[in-house]
Amino acid sequence: MNFLEKVRRNHGIEHATVHVLSEWIPNLSAVGRADGNGFAILSDVAPEQIADAAQEALHRMKNGQGNLAVHPRCGTQLVTLGALTALAAFVVLGRRPRVSRLPDAMLATTLAAIVAQPLGLQLQKYVTTSPNVEGAEFAGVARREFAGLEYWHVDIEWNE
Repeated sequence: MNFLEKVRRNHGIEHATVHVLSEWIPNLSAVGRADGNGFAILSDVAPEQIADAAQEALHRMKNGQGNLAVHPRCGTQLVTLGALTALAAFVVLGRRPRVSRLPDAMLATTLAAIVAQPLGLQLQKYVTTSPNVEGAEFAGVARREFAGLEYWHVDIEWNE
């Protein structure tokens, strides 16, 4: 399996883990980031809970809940929103923006924002994540630090 496919699959497991944690912890605040070896979780959640959630997420995905790979608060949503609204504003305003075009720009960017939500979910589903977790095994949670921030890395091994 190539590196990008590993990242897509780990990204899906990351989302599923956040879904499970959100079921257990109301108002969960967490940031995740997938890589080729698993994914990072930046949150006040205990590592044991992250480990339990990751294992539960993998179990559920392997048993048909591939929909857990898509999450409404993913960064893909933000990138899609930013790209579409910027494009809409550029198209309406052109190179020489005028105040008289502001209402048109507001309408265009609002419509772009509305379209961005379902489009971002589809981009996640088909491009940035994968529900295919066959061969994935939870390998542990390790404390890591970057730029003074502590986070937990969930290690995933692939047996393919």
